[in-house]
Amino acid sequence: MNFKESPGFLAYKLAHAIHVELDRRLKVHGVTLSQWKILMHLWQQEGRSQVELQEQLGLERATITGLIQRMTSQGWVQRRTDPHDRRVQRVFLTERGRALEPIANSLVEEVNNQALEGFSADERAFFIRLLVRALSNVEGQ
Repeated sequence: MNFKESPGFLAYKLAHAIHVELDRRLKVHGVTLSQWKILMHLWQQEGRSQVELQEQLGLERATITGLIQRMTSQGWVQRRTDPHDRRVQRVFLTERGRALEPIANSLVEEVNNQALEGFSADERAFFIRLLVRALSNVEGQ
């Protein structure tokens, strides 16, 4: 098969290019793509445990611990011991972490618009439907 016509290869290349560009733009604000992924989960629901974040992001325990330690020292998040189970560390946003949400959302929108530049509204909607369907096919859902 020609890689230039392989859906998997093209989807990977597109995702990689989007991640590289988003990472570049986020770094201007002092946050990495990996940290942004944690922040996204916390913007949806604060107080998740480190284990929950680890499972949701598919990261190793040491990786999530290191990321959260750096994010704590940078002032994005704070860890608190769960009042019902002292073994559990819960992660909460700081004001600085909350303030980054609209900035990051804007950056994501800019990068997505860049990727879909020249697409009509109908083409964008159709492309998204195709991606969702293909992902569903592979995930078996």
